[in-house]
Amino acid sequence: TNLEYAPLAELSGWSMEIAPEVLNCAAPDTGNMETMHLFATEEQRKQWLEPLLDGEIRSAFSMTEPAVASSDARNIETTMLRDGDDYIINGGKMWTTNGAQADWICLLANTGDGPIHRTKTMICVPMKTKGVQVARKLDKMGMHSSDTAQVYFDDVRVPRRNRIGEEGKG
Repeated sequence: TNLEYAPLAELSGWSMEIAPEVLNCAAPDTGNMETMHLFATEEQRKQWLEPLLDGEIRSAFSMTEPAVASSDARNIETTMLRDGDDYIINGGKMWTTNGAQADWICLLANTGDGPIHRTKTMICVPMKTKGVQVARKLDKMGMHSSDTAQVYFDDVRVPRRNRIGEEGKG
């Protein structure tokens, strides 16, 4: 439970000896684990969640963008448009935690027109997909156990089966 997890998170956050990375409870992996646990299909859990839980792979999370105030997710401009059984992703993301070392990104993007709070969708994007480019690692203060990167998506084709949850409910 979160109540049981809280003391571990507090202790590991203050200790370099038992840092979150050692215990496989570092952000953004833990947030992506929770998201996949709640909203992923069985196929996605096998492909993305189980190896993440086992510490075999790392994940990233991408919401914030360089040109807009992305702490308000309604402002994001990255698009993820349907093309048959795929989505085509275009845009750029800023401050992507684990962006240069992750195996996949949990990406938030726009999937259409309509009420602004009903156009955001999440999807798993493998880092080795053609068109995914880590533009640069960004400097930051504090612990450097995870990197932060600027990532671009240029006509990135991802299968619809990688979508997390329902379209428009990201």
